[in-house]
Amino acid sequence: MDWTALLLSLRLGLFTVLILLPVAVLAGRWLAYRPIRGKALIEAALALPLVLPPTVIGFYLLTAFGLGSPLGQLWQKLFGHPLAFSFGGLLAASVIVNLPFAIQPAQRAFEQIPRSVRDAASVSGLRPSQALWRIDLPLAWPGIVTGMTLTFAHTLGE
Repeated sequence: MDWTALLLSLRLGLFTVLILLPVAVLAGRWLAYRPIRGKALIEAALALPLVLPPTVIGFYLLTAFGLGSPLGQLWQKLFGHPLAFSFGGLLAASVIVNLPFAIQPAQRAFEQIPRSVRDAASVSGLRPSQALWRIDLPLAWPGIVTGMTLTFAHTLGE
């Protein structure tokens, strides 16, 4: 067994989950609660990694992270090594590919919280940040944990 590959995969999965946890909570809550013009388009864009073949996503990411791209050149200037084929590039690609696995379950969990509960929190004087910590997160926690579990498993599988 190649322990180096396993440890790299576990490290990548952990860092991907740590990055996507706050992203999933904020984006999922935002998509669930705010009336957004073009919401269907945003949700479709977030779901693209689910429907595009991995080779297509890989090609686009290599193109975006390569030394011929502005992002790749900026990374090279700042850090002295290329983004493509580095742990940073691997992590960025993993975060992008796992966005739907993290955000969609969180969004669905926040959508399940009744509007009356959120209104009661507001009427009780809770600020939005207090409502997030005291009401929303405890009620949406199963969906958020599901998203993080899917993200970790998908990272290991890729």
